[in-house]
Amino acid sequence: MGSHRSFTLLLIFFQALIVGFTNITAKQAALEMDPFVVSFFRYMIGIVALGSIVLLRGSRIRVDWSDLKTLFFLMFFGMFCNQILFAQALRFTVPSHPPLIYALTPIVIIFIDMLRKQRSASKQVLFASLLSIIGVGIVLGKNILIFNSAILLGDGLVFLAMICWSLYTAFSKPLVHKYGSLELAFILICMAALLYAPWGVYRFIQADLQIVTWKGWGSIVFLGIFSSGFSYLNYFAILKRINPTQTGLIISTHPPATIVLSVLFGFEVLEWNLLAGTLLIILALWIAQRKPLQNIKLPGN
Repeated sequence: MGSHRSFTLLLIFFQALIVGFTNITAKQAALEMDPFVVSFFRYMIGIVALGSIVLLRGSRIRVDWSDLKTLFFLMFFGMFCNQILFAQALRFTVPSHPPLIYALTPIVIIFIDMLRKQRSASKQVLFASLLSIIGVGIVLGKNILIFNSAILLGDGLVFLAMICWSLYTAFSKPLVHKYGSLELAFILICMAALLYAPWGVYRFIQADLQIVTWKGWGSIVFLGIFSSGFSYLNYFAILKRINPTQTGLIISTHPPATIVLSVLFGFEVLEWNLLAGTLLIILALWIAQRKPLQNIKLPGN
């Protein structure tokens, strides 16, 4: 039991590092390249990365056609809309904001579960979610007060991406167990790439890639291999070990990693509201990881 928990925590730590660097490299790529082209490269490199692992493991991928609607749903929201909205958002916002907004994922999942009437939500999860909202509000409130339109636009796009990711997280677990984390990730990224290919190829042809520096190309490689490849694989591995609501709250580990990296790479300055909001989100994570105290019965239960 202890080794299982330790391995889960190791996966969560690795995921936090990937997400932290994803926000940094996505910002760098967005500064040098058309975000639509960034998404195109992410799909192509991600397919190669995951496909190589599939071949090395000798995995056989067989799609149950009765799952096609669910697969398309997960692909459209998790692999398609989420990635494209995220890439566009980093043109406008700063790297530390996306993980803070994604920390609201558990709240959306709770509402999804309430609508589906499939589970109860504990008081401590609801309280932790409320703390997450307050933490995000403290960080983003400054840009609302001074009406920084560019950052607010970017944050709005990240919020839409977070809604897509929440839907993806809430509905993906049954197919993770059915197909396996690697196989499902490969199926979904291939579907997303096929859907995106016509527009992606068009934007790729139009793009001026001669101005891209080694930092931009390095960012693209990282986004393709780790963010579009190993990140989904690792996320699925975590999802197999804990329920979707807990997984959403574990996303709260991502802001501290991103903030440290963003400051170190010079994308932003460490300010009091960023620290205060992050500390509240860390507190929310700690509360969420404690043993449940009491459940709230949902309507219709």
